[in-house]
Amino acid sequence: MGKKKIVKQAESAKSSKMPKVVENPEGYLKKHPIWAFQRCDVNHEKWSIKNCKNFNEEILDKLISFEGQTWAEIQSASGGRRNGTNSHFEDIAILCKDAQRRIEELHLDIDQVFSLRLTATLRIYGILENGVFNVLWYDPNHEICPAVKR
Repeated sequence: MGKKKIVKQAESAKSSKMPKVVENPEGYLKKHPIWAFQRCDVNHEKWSIKNCKNFNEEILDKLISFEGQTWAEIQSASGGRRNGTNSHFEDIAILCKDAQRRIEELHLDIDQVFSLRLTATLRIYGILENGVFNVLWYDPNHEICPAVKR
């Protein structure tokens, strides 16, 4: 029997490939909020949204009022004692230890959560993705990320 010839083919890479969907990472800022509750941590003893005794007045009415704004407007609203922005992203590393532990237990692959200020101490924490706010926790006493004293 004769030897088989090994034919090598040159691989050609097309440099003209482009992603099918190109999105501006800050494109959500022009969008009006959409609320999602599928990711709620309903099993957390303290921060479950089920602990809210008056959901309509404490949360629903406020979420409805935010729908008239864009995410840029929501993030630029300021006030409070330190006159910082009311609603903003928080790095996981500065959250309380219980919140950091819970994010690990839930296997959430995130670096930040979004803190949405509803009153002086009431916050809703969630994951903001492309204009959709996925509610995670209800924090009536501002415990998840206490204000940094400066």
